[in-house]
Amino acid sequence: MNFSSTFLRLNCPERGLVEVILHVYDHTQEKWPGHFETGAGHKRVGDTEIIPFANGDVLFHSISRDAFSYLYDGESTLRHCMKLDERPVYPFF
Repeated sequence: MNFSSTFLRLNCPERGLVEVILHVYDHTQEKWPGHFETGAGHKRVGDTEIIPFANGDVLFHSISRDAFSYLYDGESTLRHCMKLDERPVYPFF
């Protein structure tokens, strides 16, 4: 993933369609019906990219499997999501 320009659409348990935007200055956004959250930064541990949000949610990306999972705020169960779409936020010329 490009942490300066990626738009993700995920289908996640209990939330349905979740849209995640990663863009310049390490700013992140997540949105699902009735909710909008922001975050900043990410880190990589081994094969996993970890993206925290201000509300306590954490998005995990397995690089080798290109798989996404969420740890929702206040929960201990990892929720596996299906990737629907991934594309750049801004067009490249």
